[in-house]
Amino acid sequence: MASGTPSTTIQSLVLGRDPEQSVRLTAVAAGLFLVVFFLHLPPRLVGSLSVPFGLFLPALVAICVLVAAVGAFLNDGLLVSVALASGPSLGFYLPLALFSLTTPQNTVAESLAFGTIFAVVCGAVGFVVGAGVRRLARDSGGGRPRTARSPPRASPERAAFQPRP
Repeated sequence: MASGTPSTTIQSLVLGRDPEQSVRLTAVAAGLFLVVFFLHLPPRLVGSLSVPFGLFLPALVAICVLVAAVGAFLNDGLLVSVALASGPSLGFYLPLALFSLTTPQNTVAESLAFGTIFAVVCGAVGFVVGAGVRRLARDSGGGRPRTARSPPRASPERAAFQPRP
């Protein structure tokens, strides 16, 4: 299929414009999961390396939306943005159930379900923000240059004021 057809446009919006970049961003999501999971483990397991997030959800929302927006800005891809948001989200919610960090205790399935819903919402918001900012920057001339344009033709009125070679 030719570039720019509806199916390739939909594919780039869902999976991203560059498949290699999408894979790299998915690896970033896995890294974010590991970092947040490790930092959210109880102090009895990791000692002073544990960060007492508590249930400070505004920070989690900000992180999830920010990484999803950066992913959408760099490569589009709604699924990639959701994956980027799911890294910190699942890294936050999974230890809550695994190590009984909340009362009443959630099951692992409940934590995974809530973390996934949280990631989908934050990832979608981040995707809209990141892709929108990229398009605004591109359209205002602040982004990557568009294709080279030929110089505008001079109108007969303007041609009279142009110096002759």
